Amino acid sequence: MQLDLSTPCLVSTESVQVFVAGLAAFRIYRETNDSIWLDRGRQHKETIKLWATEGCEWNFKQKLLLLEAEESYSIGNFSSAKQSYKKAISTAKAHKFANDEALACELAARFYLKTDDKESSKEHFRLAHTKYLEWGAVRKAEVLVDDAFEKLGTNFLPYS
Repeated sequence: MQLDLSTPCLVSTESVQVFVAGLAAFRIYRETNDSIWLDRGRQHKETIKLWATEGCEWNFKQKLLLLEAEESYSIGNFSSAKQSYKKAISTAKAHKFANDEALACELAARFYLKTDDKESSKEHFRLAHTKYLEWGAVRKAEVLVDDAFEKLGTNFLPYS
């Protein structure tokens, strides 16, 4: 049976797959500069946008904002990316999605690191760590600390 992607009545795994595929496509585009990946990311973003506007904004708004942040980052619109990361984080928090808030904080941290804003990166890595623990993703939080420490050096401690 083929799932109609225009309907808000989604199987949970289908919506997660579309969201993660969009994030992955934007990241691959940044690494390869192959426009097919930018197009794929945008297609997935449009699907999430449809679900947010015609389905359940509560479930999809923060995902849409995070995809918009990643798209803006990918095309070099850093000002827009900063605003979208901020909105994705605050919307996930307001909607009580600790997992989406953690992911948005982590991706914002990586964005700030790449744009040489180490203080903002450190702040967002710490927030991501806290949210991953709140969500119960203890191992992910540990890996995040190791990764942040490797990238930021001794300046990074999750609770300092």
